[in-house]
Amino acid sequence: MILQFLLEPLFLLAEFLVKLFPTFPRFNNLAVSLNPIAYVIRFLNMFVSLQAVSRCLIAILVVYNIKFGWSILMWVIRKIPGVS
Repeated sequence: MILQFLLEPLFLLAEFLVKLFPTFPRFNNLAVSLNPIAYVIRFLNMFVSLQAVSRCLIAILVVYNIKFGWSILMWVIRKIPGVS
C-alpha cells in the first residue's frame, strides 16, 4: 500500500512522458505496396546479376567509409601541436 502510494506518481509521470512522443504510422499494406518494386527487381535481375551489383555497391561503400575514417584520423592528428 505504501509502495503503491510512492510509485503511483512515478508511473503517471512516465506514462505522461511516453505519451509526449508522436505515434508512428501503421504499415498495414506494406507488402502490397512493395509488390511492384519486387517485380521490377526480378525483371532487372534477368539482365544484370543483382548479386554482382550488390557486391560492387558494398565495395564502393567500404572504400568511401575508409576514406572518411582516414580523413577524420588525419584531422585529429593535425590538431596535435607540433605535428604537421
